[in-house]
Amino acid sequence: MDRLEKIVSYLARRTAQLAQMALVLAMLVIVANIFMRAWWKPLTGSYELVEILGAVILSMGVAYCAINRGHVSVSLLVDSFPPRIRGFIDMITSIISLAFISLIAWGLLQYAAMVQRRGLSTSSLDIPLYPVYYLVALGLLMLGLTVFVDLLKNIMRIIQGGNRSEPY
Repeated sequence: MDRLEKIVSYLARRTAQLAQMALVLAMLVIVANIFMRAWWKPLTGSYELVEILGAVILSMGVAYCAINRGHVSVSLLVDSFPPRIRGFIDMITSIISLAFISLIAWGLLQYAAMVQRRGLSTSSLDIPLYPVYYLVALGLLMLGLTVFVDLLKNIMRIIQGGNRSEPY
């Protein structure tokens, strides 16, 4: 279990680093567009680039956010329950989350394949869109993997009666 957590944590950190690089690129595009708009003409396709980079930022960083419990969680009532009941509730929540994340990732992979077959691209810069959809699907699959590890930890907590699972 520890080895799986370390692998997932490592992969999430690497995808988060991709998100960080995309954030820096998005900032550079925005700043370049501001300067070019002030002196010459606006940067062609800046809206498209920032839009694509925004999708990469969100999808590549979501697994790291989940590992570090950076998301909003309301557990006022659940925290008063015994550890096994909390584990059971967290297990049910993880199963539902994993099901939704898996369905969305699967649908996105199918959509990306369709976009690739049709050769769809952005209007100004003619950037192919399918790699972006595959990256977003990869980010969701990473999120699904983190939820799966959390599910395993919740099952272990139910069996052993331990405390709430901590971040990796």
